[in-house]
Amino acid sequence: MNINDLTIFRTVVQTGSFSKAATALNYTQSNISMKIQSLETLYSTTFFYRGHRGIQLTPKGEQFYELVLKMLHLYEKSFEIVQDTGEPKGVLRIGSMETTAALHLPALLTIFHQAHEQVDITILTSPSQDNIDRLENYELDGAFVTGPVYKENLLVKEFVYEELVIVTSSKHKPIKQLRDLASSTVITFRHGCSYRAILDHWLHEDGVRPQNRMEFGTLDGILGCVAAGLGFTLLPRAIAEKYSATQALALHAITNKQAQIPTWFIYRKDDVQSPILQYFLESLDAYQRCENTSQKF
Repeated sequence: MNINDLTIFRTVVQTGSFSKAATALNYTQSNISMKIQSLETLYSTTFFYRGHRGIQLTPKGEQFYELVLKMLHLYEKSFEIVQDTGEPKGVLRIGSMETTAALHLPALLTIFHQAHEQVDITILTSPSQDNIDRLENYELDGAFVTGPVYKENLLVKEFVYEELVIVTSSKHKPIKQLRDLASSTVITFRHGCSYRAILDHWLHEDGVRPQNRMEFGTLDGILGCVAAGLGFTLLPRAIAEKYSATQALALHAITNKQAQIPTWFIYRKDDVQSPILQYFLESLDAYQRCENTSQKF
Protein backbone atom coordinates (compact mmCIF):
# COMPACT_ATOMS: atom_id res chain seq x y z
CA MET A 1 0.00 0.00 0.00
CA ASN A 2 1.20 3.52 -0.79
CA ILE A 3 -0.10 7.08 -0.74
CA ASN A 4 -1.43 6.73 -4.27
CA ASP A 5 -3.64 3.82 -3.19
CA LEU A 6 -5.12 5.95 -0.43
CA THR A 7 -5.72 8.81 -2.86
CA ILE A 8 -7.58 6.42 -5.15
CA PHE A 9 -9.72 5.16 -2.27
CA ARG A 10 -10.60 8.71 -1.21
CA THR A 11 -11.53 9.68 -4.77
CA VAL A 12 -13.76 6.64 -5.20
CA VAL A 13 -15.65 7.54 -2.03
CA GLN A 14 -15.95 11.23 -2.90
CA THR A 15 -17.07 10.66 -6.50
CA GLY A 16 -19.33 7.74 -5.63
CA SER A 17 -18.18 5.39 -8.39
CA PHE A 18 -15.16 3.64 -9.86
CA SER A 19 -15.78 5.15 -13.30
CA LYS A 20 -15.95 8.74 -12.03
CA ALA A 21 -12.83 8.19 -9.93
CA ALA A 22 -11.04 6.82 -13.00
CA THR A 23 -11.98 9.92 -14.98
CA ALA A 24 -10.91 12.27 -12.19
CA LEU A 25 -7.53 10.56 -11.75
CA ASN A 26 -6.93 9.74 -15.43
CA TYR A 27 -6.86 5.97 -14.82
CA THR A 28 -8.74 3.12 -16.45
CA GLN A 29 -11.72 1.85 -14.51
CA SER A 30 -10.18 -1.63 -14.33
CA ASN A 31 -7.07 -0.15 -12.72
CA ILE A 32 -9.19 1.59 -10.09
CA SER A 33 -11.11 -1.62 -9.36
CA MET A 34 -7.87 -3.57 -9.04
CA LYS A 35 -6.41 -1.03 -6.58
CA ILE A 36 -9.51 -1.19 -4.38
CA GLN A 37 -9.51 -4.99 -4.47
CA SER A 38 -5.84 -4.98 -3.45
CA LEU A 39 -6.65 -2.81 -0.43
CA GLU A 40 -9.52 -5.10 0.53
CA THR A 41 -7.23 -8.11 0.23
CA LEU A 42 -4.55 -6.41 2.30
CA TYR A 43 -7.00 -5.74 5.14
CA SER A 44 -8.99 -8.96 4.67
CA THR A 45 -12.28 -7.10 4.52
CA THR A 46 -14.77 -5.51 2.12
CA PHE A 47 -14.83 -1.73 1.92
CA PHE A 48 -17.68 -1.34 -0.61
CA TYR A 49 -21.05 -2.90 -1.26
CA ARG A 50 -21.26 -3.36 -5.03
CA GLY A 51 -24.65 -3.48 -6.74
CA HIS A 52 -26.53 -2.46 -9.88
CA ARG A 53 -27.22 0.93 -8.28
CA GLY A 54 -23.54 1.61 -7.69
CA ILE A 55 -21.26 1.34 -4.67
CA GLN A 56 -21.73 2.12 -1.01
CA LEU A 57 -19.29 2.04 1.89
CA THR A 58 -19.56 -0.86 4.31
CA PRO A 59 -19.22 -0.08 8.05
CA LYS A 60 -15.54 -1.09 7.83
CA GLY A 61 -15.22 1.05 4.73
CA GLU A 62 -16.59 4.08 6.59
CA GLN A 63 -14.07 3.57 9.39
CA PHE A 64 -11.23 3.15 6.91
CA TYR A 65 -12.33 6.28 5.01
CA GLU A 66 -12.00 8.39 8.17
CA LEU A 67 -8.49 7.02 8.66
CA VAL A 68 -7.58 7.62 5.02
CA LEU A 69 -8.63 11.27 5.24
CA LYS A 70 -6.45 11.74 8.30
CA MET A 71 -3.47 9.86 6.81
CA LEU A 72 -3.55 11.86 3.58
CA HIS A 73 -3.90 15.09 5.51
CA LEU A 74 -0.93 14.26 7.73
CA TYR A 75 1.09 13.26 4.67
CA GLU A 76 0.41 16.62 3.00
CA LYS A 77 1.07 18.57 6.20
CA SER A 78 4.35 16.73 6.85
CA PHE A 79 6.01 18.64 4.01
CA GLU A 80 4.77 21.96 5.40
CA ILE A 81 6.08 21.19 8.89
CA VAL A 82 9.37 19.41 8.11
CA GLN A 83 10.38 21.70 5.26
CA ASP A 84 9.46 24.91 7.11
CA THR A 85 12.14 27.49 6.34
CA GLY A 86 10.47 30.41 8.08
CA GLU A 87 8.75 31.50 4.86
CA PRO A 88 5.54 29.44 4.58
CA LYS A 89 4.59 27.88 1.26
CA GLY A 90 1.56 25.80 0.44
CA VAL A 91 -2.21 26.04 0.30
CA LEU A 92 -4.59 27.32 2.97
CA ARG A 93 -8.18 26.13 2.55
CA ILE A 94 -10.74 28.19 4.46
CA GLY A 95 -14.49 27.71 4.65
CA SER A 96 -16.75 30.67 5.30
CA MET A 97 -20.34 31.77 5.40
CA GLU A 98 -21.05 34.05 2.47
CA THR A 99 -21.84 36.99 4.76
CA THR A 100 -18.50 36.69 6.55
CA ALA A 101 -16.69 36.36 3.23
CA ALA A 102 -18.28 39.58 1.98
CA LEU A 103 -17.82 41.57 5.20
CA HIS A 104 -14.54 40.53 6.73
CA LEU A 105 -12.40 38.38 4.47
CA PRO A 106 -11.16 41.08 2.05
CA ALA A 107 -9.39 42.99 4.83
CA LEU A 108 -8.33 39.84 6.72
CA LEU A 109 -6.85 38.17 3.65
CA THR A 110 -5.04 41.38 2.74
CA ILE A 111 -3.29 41.29 6.12
CA PHE A 112 -2.35 37.63 5.65
CA HIS A 113 -1.28 37.92 2.01
CA GLN A 114 0.94 40.93 2.59
CA ALA A 115 2.92 38.93 5.17
CA HIS A 116 2.85 35.55 3.41
CA GLU A 117 2.71 36.06 -0.34
CA GLN A 118 3.79 32.51 -1.20
CA VAL A 119 0.75 30.88 0.40
CA ASP A 120 -2.12 30.12 -1.97
CA ILE A 121 -5.55 30.67 -0.43
CA THR A 122 -8.73 28.82 -1.35
CA ILE A 123 -12.05 30.12 0.02
CA LEU A 124 -15.14 27.93 -0.04
CA THR A 125 -18.44 29.62 0.90
CA SER A 126 -21.06 27.32 2.43
CA PRO A 127 -23.50 27.27 5.35
CA SER A 128 -21.98 26.71 8.78
CA GLN A 129 -22.89 23.03 9.08
CA ASP A 130 -21.38 22.23 5.69
CA ASN A 131 -18.17 23.97 6.71
CA ILE A 132 -18.02 21.98 9.96
CA ASP A 133 -18.50 18.73 8.05
CA ARG A 134 -15.82 19.62 5.49
CA LEU A 135 -13.40 20.59 8.24
CA GLU A 136 -13.90 17.26 10.00
CA ASN A 137 -13.38 15.48 6.66
CA TYR A 138 -10.03 17.25 6.17
CA GLU A 139 -11.31 19.18 3.14
CA LEU A 140 -10.63 22.48 4.95
CA ASP A 141 -7.92 23.80 7.25
CA GLY A 142 -10.29 26.12 9.11
CA ALA A 143 -13.73 27.68 8.84
CA PHE A 144 -15.82 30.66 9.94
CA VAL A 145 -19.13 29.53 11.41
CA THR A 146 -21.99 30.81 13.54
CA GLY A 147 -23.78 28.93 16.25
CA PRO A 148 -22.64 26.48 18.92
CA VAL A 149 -19.81 24.11 18.01
CA TYR A 150 -19.66 21.08 20.29
CA LYS A 151 -16.88 19.00 18.78
CA GLU A 152 -14.08 17.54 20.87
CA ASN A 153 -11.75 17.37 17.86
CA LEU A 154 -12.14 21.08 17.02
CA LEU A 155 -10.72 24.23 18.55
CA VAL A 156 -12.83 27.40 18.59
CA LYS A 157 -11.60 30.99 18.41
CA GLU A 158 -13.95 33.95 18.79
CA PHE A 159 -13.82 36.17 15.71
CA VAL A 160 -16.55 38.85 15.69
CA TYR A 161 -20.04 39.53 17.01
CA GLU A 162 -22.77 40.45 14.54
CA GLU A 163 -26.10 42.15 15.25
CA LEU A 164 -28.85 40.34 13.36
CA VAL A 165 -31.74 42.32 11.88
CA ILE A 166 -34.83 41.55 9.84
CA VAL A 167 -34.38 42.83 6.28
CA THR A 168 -37.31 43.75 4.03
CA SER A 169 -38.03 45.88 1.01
CA SER A 170 -37.84 49.60 1.73
CA LYS A 171 -41.56 49.77 0.92
CA HIS A 172 -42.46 47.36 3.73
CA LYS A 173 -44.30 48.81 6.71
CA PRO A 174 -42.32 49.09 9.99
CA ILE A 175 -41.89 45.83 11.90
CA LYS A 176 -42.18 45.96 15.68
CA GLN A 177 -42.57 42.24 16.33
CA LEU A 178 -42.17 39.03 14.35
CA ARG A 179 -45.94 38.53 14.23
CA ASP A 180 -46.02 41.43 11.76
CA LEU A 181 -44.43 39.00 9.25
CA ALA A 182 -47.03 36.23 9.55
CA SER A 183 -48.40 36.78 6.05
CA SER A 184 -44.98 37.20 4.40
CA THR A 185 -42.58 34.84 2.65
CA VAL A 186 -39.33 33.99 4.44
CA ILE A 187 -36.24 34.03 2.21
CA THR A 188 -33.17 32.19 3.46
CA PHE A 189 -30.05 30.27 2.57
CA ARG A 190 -30.48 26.51 2.30
CA HIS A 191 -30.61 24.14 5.26
CA GLY A 192 -27.45 24.22 7.37
CA CYS A 193 -27.25 28.02 7.57
CA SER A 194 -27.06 29.25 11.16
CA TYR A 195 -28.96 32.47 10.43
CA ARG A 196 -31.78 30.42 8.96
CA ALA A 197 -31.83 28.21 12.06
CA ILE A 198 -31.93 31.27 14.33
CA LEU A 199 -34.76 32.86 12.34
CA ASP A 200 -36.75 29.63 12.29
CA HIS A 201 -36.30 29.33 16.06
CA TRP A 202 -37.45 32.91 16.63
CA LEU A 203 -40.52 32.45 14.43
CA HIS A 204 -41.44 29.17 16.13
CA GLU A 205 -40.89 30.76 19.54
CA ASP A 206 -43.40 33.51 18.70
CA GLY A 207 -45.88 31.18 17.01
CA VAL A 208 -45.32 32.71 13.58
CA ARG A 209 -45.75 30.56 10.48
CA PRO A 210 -44.68 32.43 7.33
CA GLN A 211 -46.89 31.97 4.30
CA ASN A 212 -44.12 30.51 2.11
CA ARG A 213 -40.36 29.93 1.99
CA MET A 214 -37.80 30.65 -0.71
CA GLU A 215 -34.26 29.24 -0.57
CA PHE A 216 -31.17 30.61 -2.31
CA GLY A 217 -27.53 29.67 -2.48
CA THR A 218 -26.24 33.22 -2.78
CA LEU A 219 -26.49 36.44 -0.80
CA ASP A 220 -27.16 38.40 -3.98
CA GLY A 221 -30.14 36.19 -4.76
CA ILE A 222 -31.63 36.61 -1.30
CA LEU A 223 -31.26 40.38 -1.13
CA GLY A 224 -32.37 40.87 -4.72
CA CYS A 225 -35.66 39.13 -3.97
CA VAL A 226 -36.04 40.93 -0.65
CA ALA A 227 -35.52 44.30 -2.36
CA ALA A 228 -38.15 43.32 -4.94
CA GLY A 229 -40.67 42.86 -2.13
CA LEU A 230 -40.92 39.07 -2.36
CA GLY A 231 -40.28 38.46 1.32
CA PHE A 232 -37.99 39.02 4.31
CA THR A 233 -34.77 37.56 5.68
CA LEU A 234 -32.45 37.69 8.71
CA LEU A 235 -28.87 38.91 8.23
CA PRO A 236 -26.08 40.75 10.05
CA ARG A 237 -26.77 44.48 10.18
CA ALA A 238 -23.38 45.29 8.66
CA ILE A 239 -23.96 43.28 5.48
CA ALA A 240 -27.53 44.58 5.12
CA GLU A 241 -26.32 48.17 5.46
CA LYS A 242 -23.64 47.54 2.84
CA TYR A 243 -26.20 46.27 0.34
CA SER A 244 -28.79 48.94 1.21
CA ALA A 245 -26.53 51.53 -0.43
CA THR A 246 -27.45 50.08 -3.83
CA GLN A 247 -30.71 48.23 -3.16
CA ALA A 248 -34.08 49.31 -1.74
CA LEU A 249 -33.82 47.62 1.64
CA ALA A 250 -35.14 48.38 5.13
CA LEU A 251 -33.59 47.09 8.35
CA HIS A 252 -35.69 46.24 11.41
CA ALA A 253 -34.22 45.52 14.85
CA ILE A 254 -36.07 42.90 16.90
CA THR A 255 -35.58 44.15 20.44
CA ASN A 256 -37.04 41.18 22.31
CA LYS A 257 -34.52 38.70 20.87
CA GLN A 258 -30.85 37.99 21.54
CA ALA A 259 -29.59 39.47 18.30
CA GLN A 260 -25.86 39.71 19.07
CA ILE A 261 -24.49 36.49 17.58
CA PRO A 262 -20.83 35.38 17.60
CA THR A 263 -18.93 34.22 14.55
CA TRP A 264 -16.21 31.69 15.33
CA PHE A 265 -13.11 30.51 13.55
CA ILE A 266 -12.73 26.77 14.04
CA TYR A 267 -9.89 24.38 13.23
CA ARG A 268 -8.82 20.86 14.11
CA LYS A 269 -6.80 20.07 17.22
CA ASP A 270 -4.44 17.90 15.17
CA ASP A 271 -3.47 20.93 13.05
CA VAL A 272 -2.02 23.06 15.85
CA GLN A 273 1.53 22.48 14.57
CA SER A 274 0.76 23.70 11.05
CA PRO A 275 2.92 26.80 10.42
CA ILE A 276 0.54 28.19 7.80
CA LEU A 277 -2.44 27.85 10.13
CA GLN A 278 -0.52 29.50 12.96
CA TYR A 279 0.34 32.44 10.70
CA PHE A 280 -3.33 32.72 9.74
CA LEU A 281 -4.33 32.81 13.41
CA GLU A 282 -1.84 35.65 13.90
CA SER A 283 -3.51 37.51 11.02
CA LEU A 284 -6.88 36.98 12.73
CA ASP A 285 -5.51 38.62 15.85
CA ALA A 286 -4.16 41.53 13.80
CA TYR A 287 -7.52 41.99 12.07
CA GLN A 288 -9.34 42.00 15.41
CA ARG A 289 -6.98 44.65 16.77
CA CYS A 290 -7.67 46.83 13.73
CA GLU A 291 -11.43 46.36 14.14
CA ASN A 292 -11.32 47.20 17.84
CA THR A 293 -9.26 50.32 17.17
CA SER A 294 -11.59 51.56 14.42
CA GLN A 295 -14.67 51.07 16.63
CA LYS A 296 -13.26 53.44 19.23
CA PHE A 297 -13.42 56.40 16.85
